[in-house]
Amino acid sequence: MSRLFAALATALLLALAGCAAPGAPPGIPAENGPPNFWAGRFAATVTEAGDDARQERSSGRFTLRVDGPRTELELSSPLGQTIAQLQLDGERATLVAADGKTWEAPSAEALTEQVFGWRVPLANLPDWLEGRVAEPIERDGARVVAGREHGWSVRIEASDAGRPRRLALDWPAVARPGERRLSLRLVVDSSLRLLARP
Repeated sequence: MSRLFAALATALLLALAGCAAPGAPPGIPAENGPPNFWAGRFAATVTEAGDDARQERSSGRFTLRVDGPRTELELSSPLGQTIAQLQLDGERATLVAADGKTWEAPSAEALTEQVFGWRVPLANLPDWLEGRVAEPIERDGARVVAGREHGWSVRIEASDAGRPRRLALDWPAVARPGERRLSLRLVVDSSLRLLARP
């Protein structure tokens, strides 16, 4: 369960060893507009509370697709085996683990709190992957470099053609010594616009 938590809590979301990243689903034509599909790698580190805090690490790949009110996040191991699939559809969030176990809740935040004891704002991940943060605290010209939202610190460490390519997400945004912490590192290998599903 802790491995699944570390993987999911990433979001969002990076096998920094450089395995080939998943691409767009085959056979789906693209259209103009901002991306609604992202693929990349994640690395998650959970630091437990206490003076002798231990760390748990997980890494792998992710794909994220948004079609209107429907959001789908899939996490897989560096070798491509599915770890978890999360679906947000209106007022329902569903998580299916690799062993087939399923959890449901009214929102992604409620679901992650129910399963892991943390509220992970997965619904905000598409905005963060596009460089939109509710509370910007650092800019490079008009471009947001760092900000905070829902108690998370969001830092864009690298961009390409104006779009974030490497992000650092940390909770809590301001960590105190001995406090439980979650650090996610995301690398976006591809982002594109796919036609909405019928």
